[in-house]
Amino acid sequence: AGLAQKGGAGFSHIRIAPAPGDIHAIRVSAGKADLVLGCDLVVSGAGKVLSAVREGHTLFLANTAEVMPGDFARSADFTLPIERLKKAILRAAGKEKSHFFDATRAASVLFGNSLGANMFLLGLAYQHGGLPVSAAAVERAIELNGQAVAMNVAAFRWGRRAAHQPDFVRSIVAQAGEAPTPRAETLDEIVARRVAFLTRYQNAAYASRYADRIAIDYVFQSLDA
Repeated sequence: AGLAQKGGAGFSHIRIAPAPGDIHAIRVSAGKADLVLGCDLVVSGAGKVLSAVREGHTLFLANTAEVMPGDFARSADFTLPIERLKKAILRAAGKEKSHFFDATRAASVLFGNSLGANMFLLGLAYQHGGLPVSAAAVERAIELNGQAVAMNVAAFRWGRRAAHQPDFVRSIVAQAGEAPTPRAETLDEIVARRVAFLTRYQNAAYASRYADRIAIDYVFQSLDA
């Protein structure tokens, strides 16, 4: 069940059982969450989320990337209370059950796309024993979904690696992040870079549509000139 405020936070309640008849309620009630995937730290530290947590039982994984809420536009002095939010999560779930990782930065560096952050977190959750399904089932679901399959599978696997070797993955992200990407100068370089990105994002056919469209537009511009 997906619950969202207009222009605000989104909450998804997910229940997994062997058969539909085993599920008698959609929402996860207070203190009953087995796993919390906090894709946004501000939302993760909200009372609505923390109320579902039971100390020592709920596995809590939070993305530490700083995503500014709407208050940022209304207050020049607004800052994110990162440490306060982390402490609130630690108090609710307990130190042993709380894990923090900048999944957005990791996905941006490793896959060139921050959209991989959520699947990265899912990999973390799986490796920490938070999912009652197999890794093969998760990867098969990604394949059946058919969107950015290679990236999402890689993100899931890197998340598992981050759970096993967090310092190693952080070092890889830090080293890669230090090397700036060479700036594309010519039209051919720009098109080639974007074709590569679209291929990773979806597939070669999708990237080819973009390249063909650019080529057609370029031809017509040349004729007009």
